[in-house]
Amino acid sequence: MEVDRDAICEQLVRVLASSPFRRSKGCSKLLEYIVNRTLHGEIERLKERSLGVDVFGRVADYDTASDHVVRSTAGEVRKRLAQYYLELSRPGEIRIEIPPGGYVARFVLRAASESEDLDPGEPSLAARWRAWRLRPGLIAVVMAVTSIVVLSILAIGGSVRHSSGRTLNKFWRPVLQSPKPILLCIGAWIQSPSTSQAGGLPQANNGAAAGELLGVFRGSEKVYLDDAMALLKLASWLQQTEKPYRILPPARVTFADLQTSPAVLIGFNNYWTTSLADRLRFTIERAPGSDVKVLRDKKYPTRNDWSVDLSTPYNQPTMDYALVVRALDSKTGQIAVTAAGLSHFGTLAAGEFLTNPELMSKLDAFGPSGWEHKNVAIVLATEVIKGSPGLPKIVAADFW
Repeated sequence: MEVDRDAICEQLVRVLASSPFRRSKGCSKLLEYIVNRTLHGEIERLKERSLGVDVFGRVADYDTASDHVVRSTAGEVRKRLAQYYLELSRPGEIRIEIPPGGYVARFVLRAASESEDLDPGEPSLAARWRAWRLRPGLIAVVMAVTSIVVLSILAIGGSVRHSSGRTLNKFWRPVLQSPKPILLCIGAWIQSPSTSQAGGLPQANNGAAAGELLGVFRGSEKVYLDDAMALLKLASWLQQTEKPYRILPPARVTFADLQTSPAVLIGFNNYWTTSLADRLRFTIERAPGSDVKVLRDKKYPTRNDWSVDLSTPYNQPTMDYALVVRALDSKTGQIAVTAAGLSHFGTLAAGEFLTNPELMSKLDAFGPSGWEHKNVAIVLATEVIKGSPGLPKIVAADFW
């Protein structure tokens, strides 16, 4: 039976306004997108990767094997649809379904008198559920058996993913616990005679006064593409957690802003990042007139192997390094997180590390017991090939 498109849209509005979907922005957004694309015949957009990009803001080449946001949310959508049609639907309503194994919606119109495909005289599913609710003993048995089956499946198939996700949550928990929206501060693109095609800070950065550097930033609010991609990764991840955030360039961020909410500071081309890093074990150095930037370990000041020559040709393979920090800033009294590379390639890799459960899970091997309650500073290394950074690896970490 063909279903009228306007009627489907009206039904979608009813479903999205129901209690199962009002409580989940992610499920509502995915269901609305799937229904609209199905109605417009844009089936090619209903693939896992496309949904990850269009609905959840993932980058086009994100790893669907480790990032299961689409599969997890689609499973939750199916569960909430089942809850709606079991408890809240009315006779004759259009049934919206997303069959397992795909993401294309199906619309079923049942007459008000039509049964749920049961034999004549057999009670409907809703009627049987009402009957079960009057028999608590039977419900207890069913729930116990179901719990055992579900827990067994989770133990077999989801232990690794759960472990890696737990590490990511441990890192972010102190930030997410704040009642204030998180401030995302992205570094600015700086046009300077010493700025190479690989990107970087102007020579004046070492020891530059805050007013001087912010004066440079006010001249332009352009940003590096890779910095913007890192910002997108972080904003998308925060959106999944339903944590409010706001985005500002460094020239618009005041010290008072940093005193009132946690901050995520993106890029070393950001005064606030360098202000925090100068007080840490790992700091950035760049001699005047030099195109070499070094991520220095104060504990081993003579080492020079974490460095990037910004004059390296764009298409020549090289290494980049990044500093990821989660620390209570003694000046502001707030938690600050940094995602900052020696060049913008490293910044993008840091953004990937901060939002990827599998990458973050490696941190447990470096940290002491209870590291999640300490300040954390992590040095990442990433190989850059033809302008694309690879997956970052932890090469050093500090906890205090």
